[in-house]
Amino acid sequence: MTKAPGKARKSEASASQNVAYEDCIVSFTDVLGFRHLLKNREAADVMDVLNQMQLFRQSVDDGKPVKVKEARLTSRPFAFAMSDAIVRVRPYDTQHRDGALVWELIDLVHAQIELVNRGVLVRGGMTVGKAYIGLKGQGPVFGPALARAYEIETDEAVYPRIVVDDALLEAHRTDKRLWMSGNSYADEERAIDGLLATGDDGIRYIDYLAQLGEFDSPAHYLLFLERHAALIRRGREETKADRRTARKFEWLARYHNAQVFLQKETVLGSTDRRQSFLEEFDVDAEDFYGAVEV
Repeated sequence: MTKAPGKARKSEASASQNVAYEDCIVSFTDVLGFRHLLKNREAADVMDVLNQMQLFRQSVDDGKPVKVKEARLTSRPFAFAMSDAIVRVRPYDTQHRDGALVWELIDLVHAQIELVNRGVLVRGGMTVGKAYIGLKGQGPVFGPALARAYEIETDEAVYPRIVVDDALLEAHRTDKRLWMSGNSYADEERAIDGLLATGDDGIRYIDYLAQLGEFDSPAHYLLFLERHAALIRRGREETKADRRTARKFEWLARYHNAQVFLQKETVLGSTDRRQSFLEEFDVDAEDFYGAVEV
């Protein structure tokens, strides 16, 4: 049966009244070299790469009408694939304060690690502000925060890194909805500082290379360092004729070598630590770290 025009207009008006922005952490992340990936990888490999950036998909609509407060129990992230980019949105005006910003940073640390393991680099921007994703995260996604995250990725990130907007860090300083329940700001600041690095340009970005504690074991981390070094060497070789792209790998090499130097100095600074390294990994620390310098 065809709906009467009046009823249809009433339904549309009701739906539009339910559309409202939420306070969200938003990241826009671009897969670098996506065109090359499409040409040289199987479809399953490409899907695997995109899935690593999504990590948690939006919930299935079970048809039950809910209000925003009922739907936002904790700061669950929602992800949307857009060709060679992934948009992640994490509403944080929730019933329980679960440390939204720290968890989003940790999620993106793991995403970057898994992508490097697959030979893929990303560049992104992360901010805070108003966004729409739908009551159950079904989309579409839009809003000022998405525009700002895209702007950071396009104009400010430049290199293979996920840049964290100053506005997000400032909001985190005063907005306790972004904190873990029971934490002081000192607790929060300590956690955030451990997850971020500051570039020579003063820009703060996710410091995935420093997150030894996020690996299953030290051996897994050292294997990751080897893969990271191999990715840089391969990238340098493939971009010799493309100065613009080559600069991205030069930046990545500096970031990589700084972390290698820091770890090397820590281990070699103690005879006991050096001996423990040799016994656990069956290689001298100086030889290992020398081999992964790029």
